[in-house]
Amino acid sequence: MKQDDFLVEIHTEELPPKALRKLGEAFSQQLQERLQKSDLSFAALHYFATPRRLAVLVKDLVAAQPDQVIERKGPALTAAFDAEGKPTPACVGFARSCGVTPVELITLKNAQGEWVGLQQKVAGKPMHELMPTLVEQALAALPIPKRMRWSEGETQFVRPVHSVIMLYGDQIIDATILGCRTNRVTRGHRFLAPGWMTIPTAAAYASLLETEGKVIVDFAKRREEILHQAKKKLTNQAEMVYDDELLDEVTGLVEWPTALYGSFDEKFLQLPQEVLISAMRDHQRYFPVKNATLTPHFITISNIDSVDPARVIHGNERVLRARLSDAAFFYETDQKESLEQRTERLKGMVYQAKLGTLYDKVERLSKLMGNDRAGLLAKSDLTTNMVGEFPELQGIMGGYYALHDGEPAEIAQAIAEQYLPRFAGDKLPASSLGQRLAMMDRIDTLVGAFSINQIPTGDKDPYGLRRAALGVLRILIEKEIDLDLNELLHKALALYHSENKETVEQVLNFMQERLRSWYQEQGITADVFAAVAAVGITNPLDAHKRIQAVQAFKQLSAAEALSTANKRVSNILSKYEGKLDSQAINPQLFEEAAEKELAKQLEAKSEVVTRLSQAGQYDEVLLTLAELREPIDNFFDHVMVMSDDKAQRENRILLLHQLRSLFLQVADIALLVIY
Repeated sequence: MKQDDFLVEIHTEELPPKALRKLGEAFSQQLQERLQKSDLSFAALHYFATPRRLAVLVKDLVAAQPDQVIERKGPALTAAFDAEGKPTPACVGFARSCGVTPVELITLKNAQGEWVGLQQKVAGKPMHELMPTLVEQALAALPIPKRMRWSEGETQFVRPVHSVIMLYGDQIIDATILGCRTNRVTRGHRFLAPGWMTIPTAAAYASLLETEGKVIVDFAKRREEILHQAKKKLTNQAEMVYDDELLDEVTGLVEWPTALYGSFDEKFLQLPQEVLISAMRDHQRYFPVKNATLTPHFITISNIDSVDPARVIHGNERVLRARLSDAAFFYETDQKESLEQRTERLKGMVYQAKLGTLYDKVERLSKLMGNDRAGLLAKSDLTTNMVGEFPELQGIMGGYYALHDGEPAEIAQAIAEQYLPRFAGDKLPASSLGQRLAMMDRIDTLVGAFSINQIPTGDKDPYGLRRAALGVLRILIEKEIDLDLNELLHKALALYHSENKETVEQVLNFMQERLRSWYQEQGITADVFAAVAAVGITNPLDAHKRIQAVQAFKQLSAAEALSTANKRVSNILSKYEGKLDSQAINPQLFEEAAEKELAKQLEAKSEVVTRLSQAGQYDEVLLTLAELREPIDNFFDHVMVMSDDKAQRENRILLLHQLRSLFLQVADIALLVIY
């Protein structure tokens, strides 16, 4: 069957640079899934993304779906013909529904019987009929939070669309996509090659745009080119300060990258380095340069190959100088008023309409932390000029200003660390006071939001509660802080005087769900988490130790038998409806050797298990209980629990209760799924 390259390009107004890589990858992924579901084979897919286009190249795409043989099953053979061999009404009706006569039907056989049926060969649809719909579906599935309309039509996309290319080899696939008739033309670089370009074949797209259009359409290639050029500008042992997020954003801003090396006045190095980095990185999309410490230099990526690069550099230096001058002024001005004096200003800043002001919040924080000063000063830097201009520096600037005010170093560090972790995978606060402040801030936020029923739904989480919950859990677990959330949440709720009596339970459930997702990402299976969650632990560190122990226990050879036995015990106990007259096991009622041995083993293990559980050595507990496999197996092989003798029956039920309670000191291993 014929194969050739397929190309689709959506040429738009400037796309959001931070989302460009994600959009390109999603376009490719969505199209790939639809090609596979449509049984259209291909060799590979590759996405292209620049500030003004999204495109996908499909290598060696087949020209049509393969032909298929469709089998339809009708009535059973015995019901399809009467005693004289004539087709019954059921048979006639089935044939009519297939568009054939009864004589054209065949007999279908399998192990269950025989039926009349029909096999029809259906020709595969040509690719050019399917691709417009598949492309439209892929575009509709892109992760675009808010789509926009343009002109007078109803078409919606992330940005207005100017043209659409859809080629198979050298042929245009005729369609209308996003309001544009498909063709083979696109535009090159806005300044270096502004005219329309004709793309002769799908395969020529990327190379032609690069050589004639001055556009590197391959996102990954453009990203590498930026890194290569930027690093060539460095001298001696200097390094470029960057991360993947910044590099992706810069890649999303340019089509023809040119690295330029600029400088700024050394006097600005007296500012906190976070201010310098933020001014360059977050506001100008520059790459700061360091050599052990920051240097008065930066690298910027221009979107043009200028004939006068010095002029471009000077323009960038002028813009940065103005921003750093503002920052220096803010820094000097802010330090004229202490953080303690600034707390009064928080009374005029609304935290949340139903939850009061930021002053109310810091008062709650201080009380949650035992009237600690770090809680009271935590939000004061929100009133400063610097944070007003550089909001990403909140907390960080508070730490600098606290040191300037003469506050203890541990308080300054805690204020600087309070927003950590800022995102998934971010570092945690290093100091114990910083960890407490970061947790209490998030606990107050969670309890406050849930108390007024501001609960995240779907993708909506305006207060960042999912991130807040995970931040608390990560700090508790990774910093090994032994703390009961139930107690802490009740303490936090008491400071709100809320009428929502279910707040604490709701927050605990919410946090447990975040914890489940976090463990899932780390490869902890759902059954292991469920086994620990079943025993209602509200201390995340304690729950973590149990999860690690159960995960290890699950790998033991005895795990399957013990899990099965626990399921059996659980079922027996849940179904036993009789009221027990006795509350203690009576050894005199034991009749079988197996129950005597199990009772003996349980008594021997009980003290050890309790001691190990209290010490949090749950892995040792489960290893100890694993030794019960043989006596438990023997018990169920030789003992009838539901004896006709009531006293004997109750005695055995009590024995099973003791067995079950020993295992439940760690987790409900009856919930484990072991293959």
